[in-house]
Amino acid sequence: MRTTLLLFCIFSLFSSLSRGSSIPFSPIVRSYSVSNYNAGIQNWSVAQDERGIMYIGNNKGLLEFDGNRWKLHELPTKNIVRAVYIGEDGKIFVGSFEEFGYFERDSLDSLVYHSLKDEVKDFRFQNDEIWSIVPVQDEIVFQSFGSLFIYDGHTVRGIRTKSLPLNLFQVGDTFYSQLINEGLSIFINDGFEHLIDRKLLGDSDVMAGLSYDDGALLLTRNSGGFIYQHGKVVKWHTECDAELEKYTVNRAVMTKDSCYVIGTISNGVYAIDKKGRLLWKENTDSRLQNNTVLGLYCDADNNVWVALDEGIAYILNNSLVYYYEPPYRKIGMIYDVLVKEDEAYVASNQGVYRMKSGKLELVPGLEEQAWYVKEWGNQILCGHNKGTFQISGLQASLISDVRGAMCMREIYFEGRPWLLQGTYTFLNLYKENPSGVWSFLNSLGGFTHMVRGIEVDHRGNIWIKHLRKGLFRLRISPDLKRVEDLKIYMELGDVKDGNFSLFKINGRVVFSNGKAFYTYEDMTDSIIPYEVMNEQLPELKGINDVSHAGGNMYWFVSGRMAYLVKCEMNVFQIEHRVPFSLFEGLSIEERAAMVYDKGSKSSYLCLNNAIARIEADSALLYKSPVRRSLWVAGITAEAEWTGQKKYLPVQEENKIEAEFSTVSFSLCYPVYNNYTYKVRYKLEGLNDQWVDDGRSLEKKYTRLPFGSYVFKAEVYDGNQILASATLPFVILRPWYLSYWAISGYVLVGLILLLLLQYMVYQSVKKKKDRVIEQQRITHQAEIELQEKKIIELEKEQLEADLRFKSKELSGVVMTNIAHQEFLNSLKEEIQQQKLSGQYTRKNLDKLLALVNNNIVSDEENWNMFQANFDRIHENFFRNLKQQYPDLTSGDLRFCALLRLNLPTKEIAKLLNISIRGVDAARYRLRKKFNLPQEDSLTDFMINFK
Repeated sequence: MRTTLLLFCIFSLFSSLSRGSSIPFSPIVRSYSVSNYNAGIQNWSVAQDERGIMYIGNNKGLLEFDGNRWKLHELPTKNIVRAVYIGEDGKIFVGSFEEFGYFERDSLDSLVYHSLKDEVKDFRFQNDEIWSIVPVQDEIVFQSFGSLFIYDGHTVRGIRTKSLPLNLFQVGDTFYSQLINEGLSIFINDGFEHLIDRKLLGDSDVMAGLSYDDGALLLTRNSGGFIYQHGKVVKWHTECDAELEKYTVNRAVMTKDSCYVIGTISNGVYAIDKKGRLLWKENTDSRLQNNTVLGLYCDADNNVWVALDEGIAYILNNSLVYYYEPPYRKIGMIYDVLVKEDEAYVASNQGVYRMKSGKLELVPGLEEQAWYVKEWGNQILCGHNKGTFQISGLQASLISDVRGAMCMREIYFEGRPWLLQGTYTFLNLYKENPSGVWSFLNSLGGFTHMVRGIEVDHRGNIWIKHLRKGLFRLRISPDLKRVEDLKIYMELGDVKDGNFSLFKINGRVVFSNGKAFYTYEDMTDSIIPYEVMNEQLPELKGINDVSHAGGNMYWFVSGRMAYLVKCEMNVFQIEHRVPFSLFEGLSIEERAAMVYDKGSKSSYLCLNNAIARIEADSALLYKSPVRRSLWVAGITAEAEWTGQKKYLPVQEENKIEAEFSTVSFSLCYPVYNNYTYKVRYKLEGLNDQWVDDGRSLEKKYTRLPFGSYVFKAEVYDGNQILASATLPFVILRPWYLSYWAISGYVLVGLILLLLLQYMVYQSVKKKKDRVIEQQRITHQAEIELQEKKIIELEKEQLEADLRFKSKELSGVVMTNIAHQEFLNSLKEEIQQQKLSGQYTRKNLDKLLALVNNNIVSDEENWNMFQANFDRIHENFFRNLKQQYPDLTSGDLRFCALLRLNLPTKEIAKLLNISIRGVDAARYRLRKKFNLPQEDSLTDFMINFK
């Protein structure tokens, strides 16, 4: 009883949600084409196993889909799979042309086909194509247009029917069949018993039967639906009878919230409640890629799969999100929407549209950019590029010609409500007359900026968001004429001149720079980081818009997702996420905004050329009792060097050879209606940290070292772990690290160690002998060295003695030179006396002869001096002559005297020249030596080597 009541409440709620809106919203549709599943174009039937994996009968075979990967399983005959049914034992029964059987999983989790055709005894096949498969008691019945094949789990029997069954379907415990060109029959005891005359069913074939209270709803090909109860047949009237009769019903299924989903041949899918009210429909005018429905299935999550003549569609019937996209025209980027019971208005960059009775019309005069459409009291006001308009039906009247009316906010000033409007240039003020009509008052002076958002804080400060950059804080003067106390904020954190967001949370003004949230602190009169919100909502980045969703709920909208956040006092928690990837093919950009309707408590997401309606309360949804699991569907081990691969069975403690150290895991998580979950991985034994990998269900580890590992994976959504999988495995030691190999290494090591010990002993012995020999040789060398040193010392002593003697000789020579000079002088004196005649000639001649005999020639004296000088001064003359070959003998003598550091006067006497002559000789030598003027010639000669 409780379950029935709950289903009725959900049914009633969804009926009201679908019908209570003036905009024909329909469920989100996810389309799969040949490019997705890589098989045949046509699809005929759909089924789901206990694990949640979907199976589709396709022109090329059986398609398997786990939400992430598609696999095609061909039949041996390569024919079309028309019918699919999942047995209680997990077998996947399929039917084709003159072929039927089942797929079953092996140890590698792969499907293996078992044909049942050959099990049929004493039966001749004749164009028998299986169109439906149903369980009848403990047996499986395969139905063709002329035969029935009944499988009891062991054997198969074939029955050729007298009447031709068009189909076979079950309602409650009763099995029905529409016989070709006849009425409706009951299948019982392997045969058919007539039940309802064809004329009572509008002279049309029954294509499907569904439960209807304690009876059956029979849907005919072209006569609509009929209710069969208590042996009577009555017409089932719906809002779309004409369409069902026109477009030909082909398939039908009942959802878990008692909604009848009907598939047609030429106009897609209709969802109708028990009272015949149209809840929604999907066709090529909305998001369905083809209008011909060949198969329908309601999955465990109460969503609908549609097998189409071209592709596959997944309709999110059990969703908080429905949407509307105009079928025949593009209305542009939507900025605002106002939904009333019998009409709706949409403000877009192409103008304002009105929808009534399913008809969408552009309001005359409101073409071009429209920024908002809101209702205040009984007035509908529109902010437009041309100004501000009041709308009534398709009539628009101008109430302010200030162009670019982008936003409007109700404020309270001196206890009265006012409307404050932001435009391209001014802030405008509107007042309310006693009858509740708003009218333009005036523009406020002292402020000329493009205003895109307005909020008022608890202290009465008015906050303004610039269209392009920056924030403003201001107040209105008491006379309502001007803006005062204006303050400009061009920075938020490290972002300057940014397009900041402005909104209010629980009465508190909050800002965002795209990276973090900030708030106004009135105690310090400054904008500071909103630390609590930043810490608790780290996921929310790039927020463009925030809107109130009733109570303490708020919508935060970014460029890729809308977040429903519960905002309590210093507690912020994400309750729901709506990814924009839901709206396949719609470009969102950064202008998506959320509009909350207090009347219906619905939120409307403004998109590009579309509107989404979002219900905040997830309790409205059907809750599937099945919690989907995450499991490892396949393991592949690959040899890094050869590229060879092995496909391993999915089992614990898989032992993998060391050369196949690159291991890949394929996971399966058959959930189709969650677009926000993420997957993370951890490989214990390699790294104990979780690694996020987006929504990927494939993980690869390369070149794993040998050892034991535990592979772990988790599917999570926010802070909630939805499913997890664990699988231990072992990478075996390589042969060169096996225990036998290690034992061999130890044995070889011991042998090598003994050999090494012997070699070391021999080496030490040889080294000791070499040391003794070396010591002997060293001792002998030391003796020879000492003897050599003694000889060198004696030689040095002799050379020192020689140098000393040479110096003495040099001194003697110098003395002789001086004596020679004296004697020469004496000789000249005697010569002069002789000439003067003071002495007798004879005596003087005798005196001169004596002096001449004692005077040694200058040349002899110089040669003796030069020889001794060279010995003392280490070949001074030789080296000097070699370096300066143009030196004369006189120059050499002068150089020797300079090296002896003799004064100029002494040099002049020894060389028998004047002092001027000495200076002239110095000058000549400077030129020959190329000696600078500042350098001393004497120092040069003393230091010469």
